[in-house]
Amino acid sequence: MFECKLICTDIDGTLLDPNHQISARTREALRHARRRGIIVALVSGRIAGSLTLIQQELGITGPLGCFNGSLVLDEEGKELEAHPISKEQCTNILSYLAQTELEYFVFTNESWYMNEKNAWYDVEVTASHTQGRIATLNSLCDSLSEGERPFKVLAMHNDSQYMREQEKQLQKRIGSSLNIFSSSPRYIEILARGVDKGHAVRSLCEFYGVNPGSVMAVGDYYNDIGMFRAVGYAVAMGNAPQAVQAHAHACTASNSEDGLALAIEAVL
Repeated sequence: MFECKLICTDIDGTLLDPNHQISARTREALRHARRRGIIVALVSGRIAGSLTLIQQELGITGPLGCFNGSLVLDEEGKELEAHPISKEQCTNILSYLAQTELEYFVFTNESWYMNEKNAWYDVEVTASHTQGRIATLNSLCDSLSEGERPFKVLAMHNDSQYMREQEKQLQKRIGSSLNIFSSSPRYIEILARGVDKGHAVRSLCEFYGVNPGSVMAVGDYYNDIGMFRAVGYAVAMGNAPQAVQAHAHACTASNSEDGLALAIEAVL
């Protein structure tokens, strides 16, 4: 029988419902897991500040896997693992993106940046509940404060076909040195090469002394597959694409039907 000691959950499309809310049942399931002594880690593409706000809303504490595993923090905020993008790489990415129709953000360990406020800025503020900073991104890397490092570039566009074409172009240009993937039909994420959510799982297992076989991971999209491969029990949400579900040990209901809560309740 599976003995769960660590739960690693994705946020968007998994913990949050389609209205970006946390249901009462999901909140109680996560709190119950914590009361049982199970570590609950939020593992997401999001910045730490946004994940901390979600923890506060849930009423729990725990470690964080930020930027799809590129930055892993213990429950006190101490870095366990960090894989930033070099400033030179970041500058090269931004130079290319400036020639496209894509909008884009730069995420650091401290904040997120955009060239100017627009509808995409508003979407990010609504989703993350954190305010970004307006800056000239082409020269951003030369003006970051000491200790501030770029971890992720996020590119956006509403045309999914255009996004697929741009992802192919980015793979050709910089795919050999950086990790480029789609986290939704409207988003392309660019991170340090070879890093995925599985890094967060392995880092947390080592730090907390947990066997990977005692870890449950729950997610809904392609960027969760690395996490699925690193755990003993992977659960795909009902709203996950079939290709993602194929990498899981089990499937649960969708994020509009308390799928995460059902998955947790099944192992408690």
